[in-house]
Amino acid sequence: MKHFLFSGLLALLLLPALQAEFHFVQLQPLGGFEERSSFPGFSQEALLDNTYQTAIERYTEERLGFREWLIRIYNQWNYSLLRRLRNTTIAVGRDEQLYQFATINSYLGRDFLGDDEIAFRLRRLRRVQDTLRAHGTQLLVVLAPGKARIVPEFLPDSCAQVLPVHPSNLDVLARRLPESGIAVLDAGQLLLHWKDTVDYPLFPRTGTHWSGFAVSLLADTLFRRAEALTGHDLPDFRRSGGVVRTQVADLRHTDNDLGNLLNLVWNVAPYPLYYPEVVFQSAEGKHQLNALVIGDSFAQSLYGFYPYFDKLLAPQARFWSYNQYTFWPEQTLNESRTVHDLNLREQYAGRDIVILLATEQNLPQLGFGFIDDAFNLYVPRTAKDSLRTQELEKQILASPDWAEQMARKATEQNRDLLQVVHDDAQYMADRER
Repeated sequence: MKHFLFSGLLALLLLPALQAEFHFVQLQPLGGFEERSSFPGFSQEALLDNTYQTAIERYTEERLGFREWLIRIYNQWNYSLLRRLRNTTIAVGRDEQLYQFATINSYLGRDFLGDDEIAFRLRRLRRVQDTLRAHGTQLLVVLAPGKARIVPEFLPDSCAQVLPVHPSNLDVLARRLPESGIAVLDAGQLLLHWKDTVDYPLFPRTGTHWSGFAVSLLADTLFRRAEALTGHDLPDFRRSGGVVRTQVADLRHTDNDLGNLLNLVWNVAPYPLYYPEVVFQSAEGKHQLNALVIGDSFAQSLYGFYPYFDKLLAPQARFWSYNQYTFWPEQTLNESRTVHDLNLREQYAGRDIVILLATEQNLPQLGFGFIDDAFNLYVPRTAKDSLRTQELEKQILASPDWAEQMARKATEQNRDLLQVVHDDAQYMADRER
């Protein structure tokens, strides 16, 4: 008996080490992004200040055998017994509906930009739109709702009883964009209208993005609107039949993105999700749209679930994710995939349409820098503007309290102090413009 117990204990000690070295059991990777540390370099200074020991401990822990199983078991214990999550960005609502806290905060108006800031941005965007139109390019803003807006009935009790602290950015922009003469598609209103008329979820139980079914509905309206704005006849497409999926392994694209991040032993069961088949007609005799789409992960749904971009957009069209990188098409020969390496004037020119798409929680960054990039390109700063920026820089540095605030900001952002001062001064000067 003693030998048996000793052998069992020895196996418990040795198996994780053997698994870490030889990986004889194939484990499902953990969901989410994890940046693993490299093996730390040794130095006397690191040894004395204890950073070397800490780094070795982290390196070893990240490579522990069966680590994925241990994490899933720990997470499952906390979730099943306490409804507590290791991932603090996710909230569990009624009937195990999963939400991102960020979408709830945006729905409640906690990230409201303020009327003055919104008015400033819309004045700039209207100038950009007018300049683009003068050169034959249309502009369309698409406001994508967060899950909390479309499925508020399952919000956690702690959130459902909270009254909005401000108007939401989406509500104000949905009203102010058309008032400013800017073309807008309020997808939130569309989904709320469809919600009571369809049999399947527009947002999945275990996902934060709109479902594949919702994308198939929205695409009809979005591309018909693009046709109306540009006057071009795009290739025809229609929904036909489809399949219903009830197992996590059968869900597509982002329909279980929050569920994956929980890293549980047993997945939260999804509601049945419907994936219609989308049939595209030949592009012969039709116009494929030379579009520049700038947006967040909600825009990726337009090629993640169905090939709308491949079938309806021209080869020279682009999707810039967060206005930083080209995510579609996958190959751009002899062209950098980093947006700000490109000649923006050439990139904007000749487009049929520019589409700015952002979900509710990203509306404080609507355009993700495109509005400022295009405005500064089409309405360049004058010598008078530069002089005003320099005057404001001097005012900031001459004020002890203001300068101290800038110093803290530079430290927090790990940036040069003078660059931070310049950016803030230019920000104020631009608003005076």
